[in-house]
Formats: sequence, C-alpha cells, structure tokens
Amino acid sequence: SSMVDIHVYQQNGWWKDNRAPFHFQEDLDYGLFVDKIGHFYGGYLMGYTIQKCVQWANVPELNAVWIGAAGGLLFQTYVEVEDGFSTWGFDRVDFASDVGGAAWLVGRHYIPFLQNFDLKVSYHSSPLLGTTGGSGFRGQQHLVIDDYEGQTFWMSVKVHNLLPESMKPIWPEFLCLALGYGARDVASTNPYPVFFLAPDLDMTKVIPPKTSFFKTLGEVLNFIHMPMPAVQFSPHAIW
Repeated sequence: SSMVDIHVYQQNGWWKDNRAPFHFQEDLDYGLFVDKIGHFYGGYLMGYTIQKCVQWANVPELNAVWIGAAGGLLFQTYVEVEDGFSTWGFDRVDFASDVGGAAWLVGRHYIPFLQNFDLKVSYHSSPLLGTTGGSGFRGQQHLVIDDYEGQTFWMSVKVHNLLPESMKPIWPEFLCLALGYGARDVASTNPYPVFFLAPDLDMTKVIPPKTSFFKTLGEVLNFIHMPMPAVQFSPHAIW
C-alpha cells in the first residue's frame, strides 16, 4: 500500500509532465545532501519494514534480512529508473545512497557493534511545504518527504554500550547522544547546512521488550528522534 501511494504521488507530482529519454544526471547541490541522507534512510526503513513483514510470515530472521534489503532496494531502484526517464535523470549518487541504506540493514545484522548507532529523523514543516519550491528546487514540495528544509537527520549513539564497564553504572541505558544535520534556505541561491547536538532516547530501552509487539514498537520508534532540547553549533551557536 505504501509503495503504491509513493508511486501515485511521484507519477502525478514528478514524472507525468516531465518525460524524457533515459539518461543519467547527478545533482550534488540539491537539498544540500539532505535528500541523499533521505535515500539512505528510506532504503533502510523500507528494508526493515519488509524484513518484519516476512518474519511475521515465519521466514527465518537471516533470510528476512536479505529479503528486506533486496525488496527495499528493488523498489528504490524502480524509482531511480523512472527518474531516468524524466527531466531529473537517473542520479547515480541517489542510487548509491539507496544501496547504502540496504547495506546498513544487512550490516547491522552481521556486525552487532553497528547497532550502537541509529539513524533517525525529526521533522518540523517549513514554509516550502505545499509549494512548488524555488530556484534551488525541482518538482513540488507537497509532502513531508520532499520538504528538505523541514527535515533533520540524526545519528544517535548508544553511549552506555560504548563506555568502559566501570562507567556504565553512571550513564542510563536509555540516554543517547545524537548529532543532527539539516539545511536551510534550500530554495534560495544560498542554502546553508546546520548542525545540532542533542540528547536522544533509545526507545528499545524506554519500552521494555517483554513481548514481540513491544520489541517491534521500540525498534520502530527508534527511527524517530523524539522532541528533545538541542544545541545548534554550526554555522553559529544557538543554545
């Protein structure tokens, strides 16, 4: 259902009136790489969702991980190919980000250390939402997924797990630190990046995983950076 919704939205908002012969075209300035992180995040999220769905159908976890990664990447590749037949072109950097998101899902399974790092997103609508953007934009910003100025991506670190054993008692398991990245004035000719530092919550510790439902709920909520105080430290400090 979600894949169909994404297809219908992109068909009507992006592809329908912008057809062109298939071609490759990269845009490294678009969205100041927020869109590239979004491709990575989307690949990981879609892969995780498919993984959980097939696990509920009694597919073994290892097989489900690979099916999830492949299914998520397959759908995102389809989107890139459709872009290739439009004005925007097949963006190989976007595709590399898609592959990275799928690989992140697989890597976290084979390398447990990577589970100490969670890629999350927070969102606050920007003035671009519901518009056709501006000089720095292509397409339309009618949905949250295209409102790059409103998105902030966070790399959350499970500090407790990385501390020496002697220091673990003084740091709560649920309390993490997160580095955030976003972009401002993305529709202008002078967009600029912003960086944040904030506390974060490991929702798998906040919600005790006593049942499979609560375990999955904690994992799903760990894709979101919950509202927390933050410090912007670049391009200038805001406390």
